[in-house]
Amino acid sequence: MAQALSASSGSGETATINPTDWSVGWKPLFWGCGLVMAANVFLWFWNYWYMFTAGLNSASWEFTLYYRSLFWAELIIIGAFAGIWLGWLIRTGRELEGQPVARSEQVRRVAILWSLVGVTSLAVYLEASFWPNWDGSWHQTMVRDTALTPTHIPMFYFFFPLTVVLAVGTYLYGRYRIPRLYGRDKGFPWSFALLIAAAALECMAVAANEWGHSLWISEEIFSVPFHWPFVIYGWLAAGMFAVWGETIVHLFEIEKEEEDAVDDAPSQPAEQPVSAD
Repeated sequence: MAQALSASSGSGETATINPTDWSVGWKPLFWGCGLVMAANVFLWFWNYWYMFTAGLNSASWEFTLYYRSLFWAELIIIGAFAGIWLGWLIRTGRELEGQPVARSEQVRRVAILWSLVGVTSLAVYLEASFWPNWDGSWHQTMVRDTALTPTHIPMFYFFFPLTVVLAVGTYLYGRYRIPRLYGRDKGFPWSFALLIAAAALECMAVAANEWGHSLWISEEIFSVPFHWPFVIYGWLAAGMFAVWGETIVHLFEIEKEEEDAVDDAPSQPAEQPVSAD
């Protein structure tokens, strides 16, 4: 795309920056995925260090020290992150409403939206594949005496609410930064309705799942009936592909507008030769 941002240096020179450069539009993808993976690695090693020494007896002081404290810390961190980030998106988004947006800036915002969808996708993978596999193997081996097991605490009380916050925040970014697609007058998009529903319904599904394991079938067999709703969750999560699809069409529209603007621009009159007289 023939779009570029201009940045002025201290010497007065103007540098051209591509809105889809790795350090511009894609920067949130790298630091966002980095933070999510850092949290995952921390919780992973935390369980390796303490799950067999402090995670077997929920009535012990060690369990309270290493796992109940982790449970409350996760809720506080996710709650603070949700309040600060979502509040910032709404406050700054309202300030941007009605302001003209250059085509290059529109492209940059689409790249940032894709970055946020990428971070959300990583969180979805961790909550729906990585941790459930570990959780199933743990509960097939150990007899649980509490719902706050060493594998439940990172999965249910960190990554599940984190995915909901990321999905809602991604929508709010598009709602205020890309109004041509997601503005108030466009209604609520089906793409984000599916994505947010996937994250929210997964939280409800695991609650029913744990109830079923407690009262019905204790073994973590993949095909048990109260695992069936997880398939619906996977279908709903495919809404993220709809976000990519509709924004790709939007990028083509921006490119078409740029080409039309170039074609409609008045040509500069040729300079007349200066007479020697």
